[in-house]
Amino acid sequence: MDQDQDLFHHTFPYNMSDVIEKFSSVINASKNIDPNIMDQLARNRSMEDGPFYSLVFMYSVLIVVGAAGNSLVVCAVVRKPSMRTARNMFIVNLAVSDLLLCLITMPLTMMEILTRYWPLGRHAFICKMLGTLQATSIFVSTISITAIALDRYQVIVYPTRESLQKLGAIIILSCIWVASLVLASPMFIWKTLKHHEINLPSYGIDHIAYCLEEWPVEHGRAYYSVFSLVFQYVLPIITVSVAYSRICRKLRYRYVNSSAMGSSSSKGKAGSGSGSQKRKAKDDRRMKRTNSLLVSIGFIFCISWMPLNIFNLVVDFYNPFGDDRQSMMICYAVCHMMGMSSACSNPLLYGWLNDNFRKEFKEILASLCPCVPVEAVRERVGSIRSSISKRRWKKHRNTCVSGGGSAGIGTSKGDTAMRGLVGDQEGRETEERYQEETAMNNATLSTNYRRCTDTTMTENGIGDSLQGDMETTVLTRI
Repeated sequence: MDQDQDLFHHTFPYNMSDVIEKFSSVINASKNIDPNIMDQLARNRSMEDGPFYSLVFMYSVLIVVGAAGNSLVVCAVVRKPSMRTARNMFIVNLAVSDLLLCLITMPLTMMEILTRYWPLGRHAFICKMLGTLQATSIFVSTISITAIALDRYQVIVYPTRESLQKLGAIIILSCIWVASLVLASPMFIWKTLKHHEINLPSYGIDHIAYCLEEWPVEHGRAYYSVFSLVFQYVLPIITVSVAYSRICRKLRYRYVNSSAMGSSSSKGKAGSGSGSQKRKAKDDRRMKRTNSLLVSIGFIFCISWMPLNIFNLVVDFYNPFGDDRQSMMICYAVCHMMGMSSACSNPLLYGWLNDNFRKEFKEILASLCPCVPVEAVRERVGSIRSSISKRRWKKHRNTCVSGGGSAGIGTSKGDTAMRGLVGDQEGRETEERYQEETAMNNATLSTNYRRCTDTTMTENGIGDSLQGDMETTVLTRI
């Protein structure tokens, strides 16, 4: 008999009276609870362990990598006054919006996917603000990418126009944030927090809350998905594609013309054939690199955001998942992570591939981590020396150009923008080629220009130190 009692208590460790009391409290409390709320809580059950830990791991990787990369971009500009240019402000704005995606949007989305109810209290304002901030950061990120493409388009296709100043950049960035807030405002208006009091102290539950969207019209969420698709994806991808395709055509046209001019001006010179062929081969390689970069930017933007927009449209107009919430949440999480992956790729496309940003990244990493090789510091010293030589070169070049008349000045502006399209390693050779082109268009100015150039380089010992700094690539320096 005693053994049977011990077996019973081992099998049922709780006192039966306590179990009956808790069961009665649940029955009594459930009389005052909306059955729809309990049904929703039951349907919002937690995921299985496999998908749960997989999503946590993948979101954590995206958050850490994206936050680290975009923080480097911001620090590179904040710590160095020379980096605070008007065009770098666009890249910093993109990094700030991506930081919001990494530190706010992704954690909140992961929380909504993995939990069964709203865990952040009873304040409806928090529900509204966080939803609005999530949408705003996405709009700012995509519009900033569009602004960078348009800025590069203006610099390369219309190099003689007045360059963008810091005040103009600040105004444009302010408009981007205001427009993004306006586009995200429906989330603030129609987001609401529904909380229900539940008296279940035995289970540590006193209320259940849901952060929901309550649209005033039927299919309101579907209409907003179409609206977001147009302004967050379709218009930006069209603008970026058109801008970069025009840039590619302009670069190809200039390289073809410059190659023709260079070959015609070098006729009759000894050994000019091999030099012209080498320059043409280098131009072809630079052209391929530039085209590859532009295509990569457009392709990554398109692929990153396409799945999430398609998922929203399909689920809002026709939900193929039915009551299978786990499958729907897993599919949504994968699409959402693909969109958020742009926050990890943007620091590479707009930061690491930028020569100036890459140098700053190496310096920051060298100062933070002793294991970073000292080559980064040596490279910076060489850059400082080259920049000094560059300033001395510009001073004497401007002196020569200032005496050449208005036509010469116009040519100088166009050549400066044109020289910004090639790589740093072929700087001096490209400079000589553009001097030859200028000679064909304006012989007098070119003669004075080259004479002053040769004198300056001889007197000041600039020589090969100009190589790598006479050419600043728009796509890798701006």
